[in-house]
Amino acid sequence: MNSALRTDAVMLEVLRMRFKAVAEEMAAATLRTAFTVFVKETHDFGACLVSPRGEVFAAPTDTAVSIMAGLPAWELVGSFDHYHEGDVGIANDPDSTRGLSTHLPDIWLWKPIFAQGEIVAFALSFIHSSDVGGKVAGSISPTSSEIFEEGIRIPPSKLFRKGELNRGLLQVVLTNSRIPDQNWGDIKAQIAALTIAERRIHELAARYGRLVVANGIEDVIDHAEERARALIRAIPDGEYSFTDYMEGDDAGVGLIRICLTLCVRGSNLVLDFSGTDHQVQAALNLPSWNQRGHRQICFALLNYFRTVDPSAPYNSGLLRPVELKIPRGTLLNPEPGAACGVRAATMFRVADIVLGCLTQALPEAVPAAGSGAVAIVLVSAWDHATGTQKVEVAQPLNGGSGGRSDLDGTDGASFTGGWLRNVPNEVLEADMPVLVEEYGYHVGSCGAGRRRGGLGIHFRLRNLAPEALMTARGLERFTFRPWGLRGGTAGELGCVTLNPGKDNERKLGKFDVLHLSAGDVVDFRTAGGGGFGDPFAREPERVLSDLEEGLLDAGRAERDYGVVVLDGRIDQEATQAARSRSRVASLFDFGQERDEYDKRWGSEFNDRVVELLELVPSRLRPLVRAQLRRQLDVLETPSAGDLPAALARATDQLGLASTLTLASGVTRG
Repeated sequence: MNSALRTDAVMLEVLRMRFKAVAEEMAAATLRTAFTVFVKETHDFGACLVSPRGEVFAAPTDTAVSIMAGLPAWELVGSFDHYHEGDVGIANDPDSTRGLSTHLPDIWLWKPIFAQGEIVAFALSFIHSSDVGGKVAGSISPTSSEIFEEGIRIPPSKLFRKGELNRGLLQVVLTNSRIPDQNWGDIKAQIAALTIAERRIHELAARYGRLVVANGIEDVIDHAEERARALIRAIPDGEYSFTDYMEGDDAGVGLIRICLTLCVRGSNLVLDFSGTDHQVQAALNLPSWNQRGHRQICFALLNYFRTVDPSAPYNSGLLRPVELKIPRGTLLNPEPGAACGVRAATMFRVADIVLGCLTQALPEAVPAAGSGAVAIVLVSAWDHATGTQKVEVAQPLNGGSGGRSDLDGTDGASFTGGWLRNVPNEVLEADMPVLVEEYGYHVGSCGAGRRRGGLGIHFRLRNLAPEALMTARGLERFTFRPWGLRGGTAGELGCVTLNPGKDNERKLGKFDVLHLSAGDVVDFRTAGGGGFGDPFAREPERVLSDLEEGLLDAGRAERDYGVVVLDGRIDQEATQAARSRSRVASLFDFGQERDEYDKRWGSEFNDRVVELLELVPSRLRPLVRAQLRRQLDVLETPSAGDLPAALARATDQLGLASTLTLASGVTRG
């Protein structure tokens, strides 16, 4: 243990566990007293304890979201020059909180905790509100082009001053929601959690003394940093690069490239996102503000650290060694005012990309890609008996996780988004005029491998209301498959179908807002995880078991695994012959769609696009980027040489030619 720690080992462990117990109690109180399904069933909320300097020193791991460590809480706690006992702050704006809140539905409350007249800690809580206004029910639409379309923005403000409720501020917040009573119920659940934290920290200070508690807070963070640095030192030094894409076709912005170079030097990590595409006029931007160790950029690292060292203290010390380099004005660090409602989809893709880098350094430690998304399906309908609008999350649709070196992928749950619980069908059907006709696995969606990927989800919902609206944000892996690893094959893509098997059947792909009539059925199938390792190395008995369980058919068993099954039994001779055919294994299998895209466009071409857009003022880049993509899509075989003229035409068509000064060498066509 670091000799600089002021707390002895026994007391440090006592305090660490007491702090964690307080955070868990905060989460339990929120869960049991919240009003909305998305909080009380799905667990999309968080709670934590924060040091006076703004670092998370304790957070729950049994309840609520598991990415509180790495929260830039210093932005909230530093919002006010003075605090008094009984103060409670409230905020949800990503820009004025500089990336603490990353989209408007996350309503944050925080409370100073005093001991002997001094602030010894802060208690923080957020809930994902099911509606904070905006252009659609649920507030989040992929096609929002600026944050003003996404709901009410609350800069850091005091909801309570010395214990007195600011009723005017509360009224403004609730008036801008379609479900004010439910929102107020959720906020009161947060207040209860903050009150519990205050009481418990007072008890600790009374028992051990304020100074012991204050020193313990700093020491548990320092100790977590020590543990993280030991884990980083075990990763071979080097630079590891990986690229993947967001699928912004439903928002009209096309594919969005995210590039990462992971630099490992001793006990330090740098995540360098240079080369990532500029921000877009869609809700996929992630406003990280380049905050060091940002929780939504680094949570794949958190998962790795906690997997390798489960007993390490779970707090922001784990991410102190992680530096971010994210250019301003890009997808992961947009300019203020960018739409960001669907930033969770981007967060999940970043996690895949971090793992894509890590697997190059740690061959057996990292799984193949999972579904890479959690799609939130939301239904809105009028209750004609009461005349009120009902807004409810129908289901957070996860997908399969990737195969691992020693285990198959998990069916129906990815490693990146698995903390979100499903909504029980009975609860949904009791609250909303819908019928769940199917909720199971997307059979055949898993990638093949020595360890297969996990199956995606199959969810079919029938609308029973005369009319209803459905939104589905975060639908991903409809264009590029979750990649297979070390000889494993990529998983299957997701898809959505309206009224399957009927005369009016329609393939929807990804959609924004869907208007439903009575009897309409929407069928969702999410992506499966990629496979890990050579499929021909999978035990034939396992393949037969998968066949018997309906996870694949006999044709795929032979094609993907070289296992021939006749009359329910393995034909050993035919299997041996089938497995003798030659195969070419690669580190990553991205699937045919990604291979064709890379062949057509290529990294050099995309690099040049990013370079040229740097010539355009940052506020205009999203417009110019979209127009440039339209110019390029019509070219049969685009090359880097086509780009300057295409950019000039794009700016002309936007009426920007007279206001933009382009670098020399860009000619107008």
